[in-house]
Amino acid sequence: MLRLRAPLGGQATLSPGREDGPQAPRTLDVLAADGVRLALLEFEPKVRRADPVLLTHGTFSNGNVVTRLAAYLASNGFPSWVLELRGHGASDGRTRRATFEDFGRLDVPAAVEAVRLRAQTDRLFLVGHSGGGLAFWMYLARHPEVAAHIQGVVTLASQATGAGLGWRGRARIGLIAAANNLGRQAHQRLLRLGPESEFPGVINQWFGWNWRRRWRGRDGIDYLAALRSVTTPALCFAGAGDRYIAPVEGCRRLFDALGSTDKSLVICGREHGFVEDYDHARIVASRGARQEIWPRILEWLQERTTPSV
Repeated sequence: MLRLRAPLGGQATLSPGREDGPQAPRTLDVLAADGVRLALLEFEPKVRRADPVLLTHGTFSNGNVVTRLAAYLASNGFPSWVLELRGHGASDGRTRRATFEDFGRLDVPAAVEAVRLRAQTDRLFLVGHSGGGLAFWMYLARHPEVAAHIQGVVTLASQATGAGLGWRGRARIGLIAAANNLGRQAHQRLLRLGPESEFPGVINQWFGWNWRRRWRGRDGIDYLAALRSVTTPALCFAGAGDRYIAPVEGCRRLFDALGSTDKSLVICGREHGFVEDYDHARIVASRGARQEIWPRILEWLQERTTPSV
């Protein structure tokens, strides 16, 4: 076992990992500050030509949604890791209670420190889909001092205050909140929002942020206001067909809050030259995404990676 200190005084622990097959990534065990074991999947390129990338998924999901993107980046010289958030995929924590903020407050710091240790560098990129992107922004909002080590952040369909625009949208997120009272396993079966169920505390926070149109933490932090101090380069994708979970308006509001002068918002829809109006899932995992979104991510990362690598 190798032990390393995570930010905020926590401890992160890595196991030597295990091989699941000749084409499978190496799986590392990372211990978050509160003792939850997190799964970190490592995609090692044959020849390293760029800074490492940490990817993660959103709610109701697991690492599978971004593993092919991670493999694609690794095939282009980027050492890549996929974090499975607590209670999802191969990570522990299902028997515990969790809030949305736990992803950014506990899981992301442990994974970032683990990647720095494995890659032997302080520089890395962050790529997140949906709630995974929010977890990265919450981490940076609370710790703007670490922004100097983050080469850039890429988010796909990530927002916190604009879900459910219009009466149909409000009814949809209201249904999600109501289903939250039926038990953790009911979410996935009733709502079909993804392959896994979700923590009630996570849904309660997400619902509150979007219903009130305010992204505030339990300790009172205003995340949108705090992001003005985060100057990390950012590439944000919004799906033109994502009308309920991450509408363009919500993604734009988060984007506008970022303090970076190097930031871009890409609306993925036919009116903007894409082959389709991407919805919440297809923006990251679809044939179209592989053909016209992943290459944009790769090019953006290549332009901002460390020249000496």
